Amino acid sequence: MSEAVEKVTTWDSLEGEESMAEGHEPAWQSLIGYIGERDLSDKRILDFGCNRGGFLKALYARLPYHEALGVDIAEDSVAYANDHKGEIPCTYAHNRVLANEKNSFDLAFSHEVVYLLPDLVAHAREMRAVLKTGGAYYLAIGEYAENPLWERWKKTVAEFSPVPPQTYSLQDIAKAFQENGFGVSVRRMVCDKFLPYDASDDKYLLNPMELVDFMTRYMMLFKMTAV
Repeated sequence: MSEAVEKVTTWDSLEGEESMAEGHEPAWQSLIGYIGERDLSDKRILDFGCNRGGFLKALYARLPYHEALGVDIAEDSVAYANDHKGEIPCTYAHNRVLANEKNSFDLAFSHEVVYLLPDLVAHAREMRAVLKTGGAYYLAIGEYAENPLWERWKKTVAEFSPVPPQTYSLQDIAKAFQENGFGVSVRRMVCDKFLPYDASDDKYLLNPMELVDFMTRYMMLFKMTAV
């Protein structure tokens, strides 16, 4: 991990991170609806790129799990997640703790994270190391080469992200995991609920149709099964 990545404390302002969590909620609910495993009561879960901890709360509300770990490189976000987790059986920590979590998890999740990783192969190998054989990694992604919105969005992300965004194709993602211990399957992840839209914020979306297209056409969900 680079020195620059090691020094990340937060992804955005408090208001920015709260807004991001609100915007991600429909996608989190869609992701949870698509997973095949419906009884997580004896499962240990990993949320890779947990930010402020919202996904593990949403997952537990619908599918209570035995235990979970959320990891992120943003130290302040991890601290906030721990302080606000309530009674949910989860812990949040810096990514570095995964070095001590070999063969530990039944399921793993990431949402809108992989495009910020500088090395896909290293990520695939790390996830294979921490997952049990037969375990699954659900990887949701909308920022990839085939998405026509990404060319414009990448420039915006680069302006505020503490780590540079990458442009991976869907094939790049599939190949990295298939060649490093996973069976790969994929589907479109359609978010068919009402979607929060702020007409005054044109940082990413220029009109409501872009939001609807992104959430119904361009969100993709991989299921990587550890073999």
